Amino acid sequence: MKKAIRVSLLAATTLALSVDAQASGVDGVGVGVNYGLFAGPTFELNYAINNQLQIRGALSSGMTLSETTKDTDIEYDVESDGGINRLALDYHPFGGSFFLSAGYAVNNFKLSALGTTSAGQSVTIGDTTYDVDANVALNGQLDWDNGATLSLGWGHSPAKGWGAMVEIGAIFTGTPTVSLSGTGTVDANDGNGPQDVSSSQLVQDALNKEADKIQKDVGDYTFLPILQAGVTYRF
Repeated sequence: MKKAIRVSLLAATTLALSVDAQASGVDGVGVGVNYGLFAGPTFELNYAINNQLQIRGALSSGMTLSETTKDTDIEYDVESDGGINRLALDYHPFGGSFFLSAGYAVNNFKLSALGTTSAGQSVTIGDTTYDVDANVALNGQLDWDNGATLSLGWGHSPAKGWGAMVEIGAIFTGTPTVSLSGTGTVDANDGNGPQDVSSSQLVQDALNKEADKIQKDVGDYTFLPILQAGVTYRF
């Protein structure tokens, strides 16, 4: 719900800037198209309050990532989904292209992982090793929160016409949330018999331990980097 409200506020602010620009003959309005790490393809709308202060909204579709990684003896296919939308106030201290920026990001970027193990194999989940009776699929997700942004860059000059834009900074999201669930049937050979991965409390406890391991692995990643470049135009 909070993300939805913030997305709505960002859209309303961008629309208000667009309407105000039309009313004033679009003087001071700039647009940009760029590509960013994690953000992916991004469209920006920028309004110059004066030669030093500018308001900027950015809408992105997200960066496409796809790779295979291994945690303990589980091999995961990892894919990304979701964009990062931002609203920022840029300060151009010298009235030129260089700027310092602070703002807020509505972050929908996440990583999803699918790990599979075939019947007849063994798999360690948490601290427990299981024999796989029926194909096991483990579904994991890393989800970063919204957060404040700080950055610096060059671009969106107050001058009219075409330009280039580079920005470096960070979105302070905090540690990502890790969730892990699964399907299939396993047996720990502990006298409890075969366990359904999706419903067994014993397996769920093991999944929670596995999620904790992943959480510790990513615990130091408390921010998402801002690294993007593109072209701009000011009317």
